[in-house]
Amino acid sequence: MEQTPSTHARIALDIDSTPGPNAADASTPARGGLRTREAGKVVALPENDLTILDGISLDIAPGERVAIVGSSGSGKTTLLSLLAGLDLPSRGEVWLDGVPIHAADEDARAAARAAAVGFVFQNFQLMPAMSALDNVALPLELQGRPGTDAARALLQQVGLGERLHHLPRQLSGGEQQRVAIARAFVAQPRILFADEPTGNLDRRTGIAIEDLLFDIDSARRTTVVIVTHDERLAARCDRQLRLEAGRLQA
Repeated sequence: MEQTPSTHARIALDIDSTPGPNAADASTPARGGLRTREAGKVVALPENDLTILDGISLDIAPGERVAIVGSSGSGKTTLLSLLAGLDLPSRGEVWLDGVPIHAADEDARAAARAAAVGFVFQNFQLMPAMSALDNVALPLELQGRPGTDAARALLQQVGLGERLHHLPRQLSGGEQQRVAIARAFVAQPRILFADEPTGNLDRRTGIAIEDLLFDIDSARRTTVVIVTHDERLAARCDRQLRLEAGRLQA
């Protein structure tokens, strides 16, 4: 049902007692979607303020694959951190999976991530003292759900059925990233964030990891947001968002 301007205003007031310049566009985004409105990130330095992101407004639809690209220092990883609720904007709005995380405390942001988000990092971020099976099962077990069977099935799917009980140090870089991808998908997230997922891998292994990530996503229709400097990887996404000096380019 179409909302009247007064309804939009009431929603904006519920989120923030001081409506911003985009209060007229404050309808709640869909589950699995992402939205920012005039989001910025400023860091205070001893002599002046450093603007990392400025005036970022975007919408990412549920099930869309989007690459964030740009030169080093353009703000790519900072934007991913804001979208995922790992950091707060200095100004503006950020919506994650229908939750206005710019107005949420850390507990609420953590709950939103636990309910909807998976992560794949450049450096894998596996627990070094845990086996591949336990690493993958961990997100479900932190939610109080049994994780072993789902973890085993995903590890079989990514070709590591014979490596279930290996520690990360016993696995190659490509194998560790396969574990990380399985862990990211095990809780069936609506949104997956990947920060340079092939950055530490050779080209051949990187392509295999890309294929794996997109193959699993194709079956689940997860919203995927990838930060990458690899133009070839970016071209495999539905759309590219290009950052330069903290601003989105047309």
